[in-house]
Amino acid sequence: MGDAVRVGSTVHRPTGPWTPAVHELLRYLHPRLRCVPRVHGFDDHGRETLEYMKGTVIDFKTASLTDGQLASLSRWTREFHEVVAGFEHAGPWRYFPVPGAHSLGHNDLGPYNVCFDGDELAGVFDWDMAGPTHPLAELALVAWTSVPLAVPVEPVEVARRLEIVADAYGGPSALSILRATPARIQLVIEGIPRAAHSGDSGMQNLVRLDVPRRCAEELAALVAVMAEVEELLGLASSTHAPLPDSRRADPDRASRRSAER
Repeated sequence: MGDAVRVGSTVHRPTGPWTPAVHELLRYLHPRLRCVPRVHGFDDHGRETLEYMKGTVIDFKTASLTDGQLASLSRWTREFHEVVAGFEHAGPWRYFPVPGAHSLGHNDLGPYNVCFDGDELAGVFDWDMAGPTHPLAELALVAWTSVPLAVPVEPVEVARRLEIVADAYGGPSALSILRATPARIQLVIEGIPRAAHSGDSGMQNLVRLDVPRRCAEELAALVAVMAEVEELLGLASSTHAPLPDSRRADPDRASRRSAER
């Protein structure tokens, strides 16, 4: 969430009350799960030092993950959830309370916190928001950031890429992920100002950047097309036919989306 500095093969970042729990989580995950940074400790300024994850970060402001990248991220998310099920920690954790939480998650998986080698996931970083959640809530945020549901996309393309997430993860249906998204994003809209009021400087920065208001506008836009997306997902499920890739029928889609942003 900002203020990270690369020093050679390491990244130095500010810490918080949640850092000990996050470090224990990363130390547990690193030998068991690919794409997780190694914890090196702290520097002379009290900042945490973590392994620098090599790879390409997709600029979500101008591009979207490829279908292959979206599938790779979703597969890794399933692997992560299976591995992290064996870890418990009382915290404190930074993230807002998630109703129904029964396991731990990253809580901020998106193009800005992962890197790729081609279509394959190469690294997952910025674990400060890790904490109690449940798989469907995590997948809803993956869908929000990476389908993405947070920007204007044709409903048929939303439905098609939700199916990629669901198929690659191998768990909740695309329809379930879609329906879980509004409540998941509402947590962000309400949680950021509360955390900022409690003194979290990172959340205060998000408030200054007007993130809660922008998320609310983006969520309203998603809700406006949800019925159409649900209908498309229901049709695909009943006919067992893959949804068409709207990009092939509309070569100007990428330039229009860039202009919309």
